[in-house]
Amino acid sequence: MNKKLLQTLNTALGRTKTTGVAPVTIGALQKRLIEELDWLDACPGRECLVVLLQELAAAMRRARVVVSPGYSYLPDSFLLYLTLVTRVNPVEWDLPFSRFTKSVHDGAEISFEAGSGCLEVARKVLSNRENELVIETEPGLFEITFLDGELLKNVKLRITAYAELDRFERTLDDGWHPLDEATLRLFGRGDTDGSIWFETDKMREWLTDFGPESMSDLVLLNALYYPGRIGLYPEVLQRKQTQDYDASFRDTYGVPVYQEQVFDPKLALKGHFVARTMMSVEALWHRRHKTSLR
Repeated sequence: MNKKLLQTLNTALGRTKTTGVAPVTIGALQKRLIEELDWLDACPGRECLVVLLQELAAAMRRARVVVSPGYSYLPDSFLLYLTLVTRVNPVEWDLPFSRFTKSVHDGAEISFEAGSGCLEVARKVLSNRENELVIETEPGLFEITFLDGELLKNVKLRITAYAELDRFERTLDDGWHPLDEATLRLFGRGDTDGSIWFETDKMREWLTDFGPESMSDLVLLNALYYPGRIGLYPEVLQRKQTQDYDASFRDTYGVPVYQEQVFDPKLALKGHFVARTMMSVEALWHRRHKTSLR
């Protein structure tokens, strides 16, 4: 394995912490790491991809470009969490690695999101690669051939500049804050000015009616507030209020909402909405403490 990657993984394991979303044992972390390393070791192209994403994220942070805490299916990988490509611990959120492996295949398109200036940084990182041939076929879309690849030989990497991330410059130094009780109360009363994903009148109405009690509840509401899933909200609310649901899909009160529960493209990618909710929590945390995000 790439020595730099191995060192990064060892260092990351030593500082891995959970945020109280769900209890995570050392055994569960080790089992997941072994599963992902087995996948990585089965093809040189896979290792090249993980190293490349790590180098992209690190270069952007050095350039003061904010990288999304998670985008699309990238939060489903524990390796990407350990290498700081994402900030969502998939073991803690019960995100199966199978969702990631189904998406990362030969010819797959991989989406990577960061703040303004990310494309310029990406071009520098992707130029003159030793293990990959890279061609930018259109602005922000890079076709990558892994020269030593076997099962994974070619991917498309789409770099998306999301200017809304620019406001989170302080997270480059301070990290993303977990949800605390005082910030949760702001969500519960719909006091969400500046929170990005929870600001609309309809979402404020949902928040006051639903009474979110955890980060999991906020992620659920964020995932529901989307065309094609809004219609699920009344049933979810009714089941939460009556406690009329079995243990299946406990986090969504018995109603399938995430693709990880029942694979359906119309359902939400849980890790993606965990990361989106992290952004809103960060915004309200700083507002409550009367500090700037920059």
